[in-house]
Amino acid sequence: MSEKDPIFLIMDASPIVMLSAIGRLDWLLEPCGTIWMTDMVMEEVTRDPESGADPRKRWLSYTRSWIEANKFRIRRVETGTYKTYKLALDAWRAQGADPASKPDSHDLGEASIIQTLKSFRGKVQPRQTIIVLMDDTDGRDALRGMRRINLDVFGTRTFIEALCTHFGIIEAEHAWQAILNVIALDEPKDEDDPFLVRRVL
Repeated sequence: MSEKDPIFLIMDASPIVMLSAIGRLDWLLEPCGTIWMTDMVMEEVTRDPESGADPRKRWLSYTRSWIEANKFRIRRVETGTYKTYKLALDAWRAQGADPASKPDSHDLGEASIIQTLKSFRGKVQPRQTIIVLMDDTDGRDALRGMRRINLDVFGTRTFIEALCTHFGIIEAEHAWQAILNVIALDEPKDEDDPFLVRRVL
């Protein structure tokens, strides 16, 4: 990598889910030249919903087709987090796939991002910036403790607001309300991280 490289973007599943819900995944391409998506996050946003009540099924085909159409701008990052999960999943299926003992995938997307960022230490130039989109409180707390890497961490709402104010995407001005009309959100919990996605994966 060189100092002339653009900003890099890496995101958790929730921003992808929310922007998919309003058909605006292309907005992820606005501030940067390269998107990093960990294998675990890609698994989370493209797999079939486990529940018929999961609203994600309404825009899942859009998410999958967008990732395929932009595969040359999306760098899939292989992680040990996903490999471990996949081994556990394969073993579970071989043993009969009892729903009660299915491997838990909660928080693995965040874990795969943290693992990826740790591997980038020393490989990114000091003036290069990595933007992380993450809405999970625990994941954001973990990112705050990272050192020796230049990170800007945004929640999805803040990212959308920046698209409007800094990138001139006028349509983004009302996008957050459009998302609220489609996806239920948890009540605010922390003043510094008030927008938490209710898990729909």
